[in-house]
Amino acid sequence: MSKRLAKKGWQFLAGWIALSLIWPAAPLEAAAKNIRVALFVDTGQGYRGTVPAVTLTSDSGFAVTLTGKKDAIAIPKMDEQAIRFRVDEYQVVVAETDDLGEAERIAQRLSQRKADAQILQEERGGSDRYQVVSGSYSDYQSAAAQAKTLAQAAGGTPVVKGPFRLEAGRYASLKEARDWEAAFELSGVPAHTVWVGEKAKTSYAVWIGDEVSKERLSSLKAKAESLFPGFSYREPAVDTYLLLDQEVLTGGGTKTIPFYAFSPQAKVTVAAQKGKPPLIGVEEREQRRYRGKMELSSYKGHLTLVNELPLEEYLYGVVGSEMASGWPLEALKAQAVLARTRALGQGNKYGVANVSDTVMEQAYYGYDREAADIRKAVDATAGEVITYGGKLVEALFYSNAGGMTADGTEVWGNPVPYLRPVDSPDVAPLVDANLWYEVALADGTIGYVRSDLVTLTGESNALGLPLAVVNTDQLNFRSGPSTAYHKVLQTLPVGAQVTIIGQEPEENAYAWTRGPYTPQEITAMINESQKRNKAEQFRHDISSLRVTARGPSGRVLAMEADGIPLTVSSPDAIRSIFAQGGSVLRSTKFEVEEMGSYTVLGANGRKVTYPRSAGLYAIGSSLVPEAPNGYAEAFLIYSGAGAWRTATKEQAFLLRGNGFGHGLGVSQFGAKAMAEDGYDYRQILQHYYYGVEIGR
Repeated sequence: MSKRLAKKGWQFLAGWIALSLIWPAAPLEAAAKNIRVALFVDTGQGYRGTVPAVTLTSDSGFAVTLTGKKDAIAIPKMDEQAIRFRVDEYQVVVAETDDLGEAERIAQRLSQRKADAQILQEERGGSDRYQVVSGSYSDYQSAAAQAKTLAQAAGGTPVVKGPFRLEAGRYASLKEARDWEAAFELSGVPAHTVWVGEKAKTSYAVWIGDEVSKERLSSLKAKAESLFPGFSYREPAVDTYLLLDQEVLTGGGTKTIPFYAFSPQAKVTVAAQKGKPPLIGVEEREQRRYRGKMELSSYKGHLTLVNELPLEEYLYGVVGSEMASGWPLEALKAQAVLARTRALGQGNKYGVANVSDTVMEQAYYGYDREAADIRKAVDATAGEVITYGGKLVEALFYSNAGGMTADGTEVWGNPVPYLRPVDSPDVAPLVDANLWYEVALADGTIGYVRSDLVTLTGESNALGLPLAVVNTDQLNFRSGPSTAYHKVLQTLPVGAQVTIIGQEPEENAYAWTRGPYTPQEITAMINESQKRNKAEQFRHDISSLRVTARGPSGRVLAMEADGIPLTVSSPDAIRSIFAQGGSVLRSTKFEVEEMGSYTVLGANGRKVTYPRSAGLYAIGSSLVPEAPNGYAEAFLIYSGAGAWRTATKEQAFLLRGNGFGHGLGVSQFGAKAMAEDGYDYRQILQHYYYGVEIGR
């Protein structure tokens, strides 16, 4: 099996696994017709992500059904192209004003503080009134705490409004209900027009009040009766309802969008009216579009959004999210069988949904990731799953194995009979990677630039190292060969001269580096990990970091710092020790390189600090491969004037690794290379999974 090149431009998605998973997987059952995918949910496990409101879009309008404990009623056809939903619960009213510009400024201040902000519009006496509200909270205490937090941004005193109201009357037309809503509002009584479904009948109602408790309803009733004595005010006894509001879209103008609040005891089901196929977009999910229908509910105290659709159509979106259109068909087929097996093995993981749309299970980015070849791959393998001993396997996949897959002991700490280390042809990303130069500036600072952003001059310095000039303005001069993980040290102007010391491929799915880290940085990372794992922390800067055990594929099983073992929940969790910017290490297949970080007084009189593992040190534009005989190389820097200067040596740690992902199961780049070499999807799967069967 040869190693083949991958096509450029594909952005891989590494499939991560939850470390709590253990073999064996679920018993084999008949393939489900539909699957439920949580786009927003928080059950306290797995994927946890929620929003206070959801915006749905459709070019053809919406078919909406509201389901309560007793009734399931179709709402009159909605021809709008966008609608918003929230759960009818507590909110924070940050401000009320007649000035839309002022409302937008307040909303912007809230957004700058990463607080949710909505501007609701209502008519009072022929003019518009704007209410800036924030969040959606299932209990009063949470809303009250947020009100205190937002007081400074509001420039006033935010108040909490709640879901306790009185019904004033019901009406046959929307206009009549709206007129009475405006009358109550003009008299200083908060009011809402409400769509109500009860006993298969629908009507419009006016509900008054936004009280935070039932106890406050009596004073509300007294006030309303004094103003409008002709109504019989009572607490609504229905859970199939929608409060009808209008939200102002920010960004200029006065365009509004329907904004509906539904009962926490109900659920809303939304489908596109038509289309080939009918599609619903979700603005808060990167404006992705989806097949099937959307279900909104309040679950575990949070607004929850579930996409329900046929399993095979769901797989169109998964395969297109986990692999790329244009990859070999047999690789796409292998991914389809893996994705189907993984989906069916999750059961009802989230209570109201089988899976999420994230890499907690497998990526699912909807209709726009589909393509003809991806649908062909799914259809060609319809119903096929991977089993071992009559049970679904734990279907695992990831971007790149770094040349060899992992053993179960290297990830979970226990063996899995069908997951054994095998060679994997993953090298294509390395071959395809952009080239970066390691360069020195005139003051001796060392960093990295992408090779195509500098131009070789054809000249060399006195020691024969090539010179180059920057060919673009404001070039980022980085601490390592990538834009994702290595920080910008400074920017270089066009024409700036650099000395090229060496070259490295850009970080890729096959090969990567992290660091170099100072002892202080390493100590902080390790102490944070030790704290999470309730282990003893280090009270001094770490001076030694080494691997003490490796698994069959060479992945790290155990490490120690200054002779003390590091505590982790599982071998794969070692990746989380060295988290950078919220991202863990790409794999546990790595080495630790202890480096020297050297500080010397530069030619311009300021200190220069830079890391080097051995050999080349610079001041000015002159560099030498080694110190002259009789000198301690690690403590000397060669200056541009030809003089040696003593430098202060400090430790640094570089992590150099291979692979992207946990390493268990199928390497996606490996599957691609095998397909390019003529293997079919069954051969690919049976190469990575030992002793399994593939069938319907």
